[in-house]
Amino acid sequence: MLKITTEGTGATTGGSSATIAIPNDASGNAARTVLVTVEGSTYILPGPSGATATTSSIIITPEKPMVFDVLGLTHIAHLQLTAAQRITVTPVEA
Repeated sequence: MLKITTEGTGATTGGSSATIAIPNDASGNAARTVLVTVEGSTYILPGPSGATATTSSIIITPEKPMVFDVLGLTHIAHLQLTAAQRITVTPVEA
C-alpha cells in the first residue's frame, strides 16, 4: 500500500521533452520515492534538471502508474507519445 501525505505536482506533456521538478515529501525533504501517473501514454526519464526524455525512454500508461526511487534526482523528463497528456508526480512516504 502506498502512503501519500502531500500533494504532487503536475504538467502537460508536449512534442518536445520538458521536465517537472520532483516535489518534496511531507517533511519538506527531497522525496525518495515518487508515484508517476499519466492521463495517456507518455515517455518519461527520471534524472537531473537537464534530463531529456526520448522515444527510447520509459513508457508510462494510465493503466500502469509506476513508483520510482528518485533519491538524488531532481526532475522527471516527459515527452508525449501521440498527443498532449497530463503527468503527475507525487511523493510516496515509507
